[in-house]
Amino acid sequence: MKEKNIRKKRSGIKAYLYLAPAIAVAAVFYWYPSLKSLIESFFNVNGNGEILSFAGLENYRILFRDPAFINSLKVTLKFIVLFVPANTFVTLLAASLTRRPSRLSFIPEYIFFTPVAVSLSAYSLLMKEIFRGNASVLNNLFGTTFSGITTPGGAMAVLVILGIFLDFGIDYILLMCAFRSIDKSVVEAARMDGAGGWRLYWCVEVPMIKETVLITIFLALKDAILISAPIIILTEGGPFRSTETVMFYYYTEAFRSGNRAVQNALASLVLTLAAFVMALFPMKNRLTGDKA
Repeated sequence: MKEKNIRKKRSGIKAYLYLAPAIAVAAVFYWYPSLKSLIESFFNVNGNGEILSFAGLENYRILFRDPAFINSLKVTLKFIVLFVPANTFVTLLAASLTRRPSRLSFIPEYIFFTPVAVSLSAYSLLMKEIFRGNASVLNNLFGTTFSGITTPGGAMAVLVILGIFLDFGIDYILLMCAFRSIDKSVVEAARMDGAGGWRLYWCVEVPMIKETVLITIFLALKDAILISAPIIILTEGGPFRSTETVMFYYYTEAFRSGNRAVQNALASLVLTLAAFVMALFPMKNRLTGDKA
């Protein structure tokens, strides 16, 4: 019994040693900056990062009284509503069509995973040229008059398309691997019971990968909250602030205006929201496990 406890203790120490580099990186580049921003959000801070005086909740009051910030919240919510369902549908459809391995299945797998190999900036610049207005590549090629990123509706639509391209590769691989890891005996048993086609897909296969589907949904939700770089390249928040999300607002206030007080308050809010979203999935798992 004593030897068993010693082995268990050693295995635990070994596990922490493997995790140590990741924990160190998270502590230096995430936990410390997050805690520092949270503390400084309650103080007046100058451009050099020096604390001047205690401000209490005044920085947060200033933030929520700013019409531009309220607009960024609305734009972010609109993007979430449009992007998350569309991204889930497209990636689930692609994974469903290629869920059966075959001799030629590597071709669509390679094509669908290709977006991961291209940089975010390259995709953003490409989308900008394709949809930049009347003189865009799309309109010249097909003779259409799509306004693209020159109108609020068109800019949001292009941003959603770009977001799907950026998330597609990883989400596709996750869902495809989940489909192919389904126990074949369960599928065969369902077929013997008369299930087939759509019934087999919706009632057997999809429920068995629901955890992976939820993971892709939460990842898409996290990306929708934190999106900023594609907007900087593609639309710069326009036209008429129709694509100015919370993170783009943070970029303009913190890096262009040098407003450290708003920067810290907004960083604390965004990090708290993102952490809450990412905590929903394991929380759901724990609740489900307790009920079981």
